[in-house]
Amino acid sequence: MRPLDAAEIQQDLLMRNTILLLDTTNVALRFVIQLVLADKFPVLLPTELWLDIIEQYHKASAPKYEAVRPTSIAASPTGQILHCRMVKLNLGVFESEHAVLAAEQFLDCSHAYDRISTNRCAAEDTDTVYAIEYPRNATTTGVSSTSTALRVPACLFIDTTVPDVIARLDDGRCWVCEGERDICPGCTRGVANEFDAFMGCGVDLACPLCMGLDFMQEDKAFLQKYYRDGPPAKEEEARKAQISARLAELGYDQQRASDDDSDGGLE
Repeated sequence: MRPLDAAEIQQDLLMRNTILLLDTTNVALRFVIQLVLADKFPVLLPTELWLDIIEQYHKASAPKYEAVRPTSIAASPTGQILHCRMVKLNLGVFESEHAVLAAEQFLDCSHAYDRISTNRCAAEDTDTVYAIEYPRNATTTGVSSTSTALRVPACLFIDTTVPDVIARLDDGRCWVCEGERDICPGCTRGVANEFDAFMGCGVDLACPLCMGLDFMQEDKAFLQKYYRDGPPAKEEEARKAQISARLAELGYDQQRASDDDSDGGLE
């Protein structure tokens, strides 16, 4: 997933009924920063102090995500406002690669959702509505302590995938790997076949469901290439770095790469 850009707030977004993820911990912070940038906040503080306050806020506040769908766009004096309604997602059981692709098609364009599997995806409206303002000249990237100016933090995200849903909405619960983030692709009693993840035993392959199908395929190609003799140390370290980066991207606690050179997996 990635932050929703202001240029993407158009009628097409509403017509597609795209499911977005909303970081609710950033909604209030975003409002305060917008007031500060507009010189409307009642307390005047140096930018450096604001940056420190924001940094401490992020350290103390774990992100909390909700699924929302955009419902309307309104003009504001400083930009535009996107109204979003919180929804309860039901993406069915991710029993196969086809089910994952169907769910991701629904997330991208639920209006034209084509049921290509036994899944029956749905998004039930709730009574909770958010109004997210996008100022004309604000940068919707994360706040960094090294920034020379305040930035409006991103809180709406698009291009949501099934791994994003598992990590951010389902507390990381994954039925394929049971939270390990990797599998032995030859010991799953047929489960690996459903995700085109089957190969020999004795290796730890990135989980196709919670780590992502594309990421798993790249990891599978690497493990197959060095299946008999093992990879060179430099390439194995690069693989561990890629796995750590993927875990961080999905918001998981960093897992220590295994020192066992026989499988090069995680422990």
